[in-house]
Amino acid sequence: MILLRSARMKVFTLLALTGIFFLSGCAESANIEGAKFPIQSPQSFDVSDATFELSQQIPAGAITVVVEYVDALNFALDTGDLRRLNKSAKSSCTCLKPASGIKELYREGVVVEGRYEITQLKPISISKDQIALQLFLERSNTLQLNLESGVALKIPGMASNATLEIEKIQNNWQITSSSL
Repeated sequence: MILLRSARMKVFTLLALTGIFFLSGCAESANIEGAKFPIQSPQSFDVSDATFELSQQIPAGAITVVVEYVDALNFALDTGDLRRLNKSAKSSCTCLKPASGIKELYREGVVVEGRYEITQLKPISISKDQIALQLFLERSNTLQLNLESGVALKIPGMASNATLEIEKIQNNWQITSSSL
């Protein structure tokens, strides 16, 4: 794109895309207006209680699908390779929206740091072949380095949550939709 040749326009475009990401409801930060999600403090999450609660209610295969999704999200953020992320859920799932933001980050540079962590999973509804979960995530600060200009852009960490619908399709659990 001709407009993206100057470093200033590249930074502006990245900031605009980050703003779209926040405003689309994919993220929340205390100082950014837009779609607001409650921030879940990781300190209020007792891992031992959650593990017991989840193991008693949610099939291991369904939990594994969520963990693999977050792992694929981290892999995409680390490498710019979106294949694992795009295969981690049904192709129509809005949980794949972050792929476009990651693709844009890697268009003009590389990403250093930044990692998503699950802070909490809350079961909403559970049936034999369908589960709804509330997924709480935190992403640490991310640094994008523009290879042409040498400009480094710090993208602040964030906390967000989403409702995930997980279905058992042909004996395999799959994320089919989300509130992202």
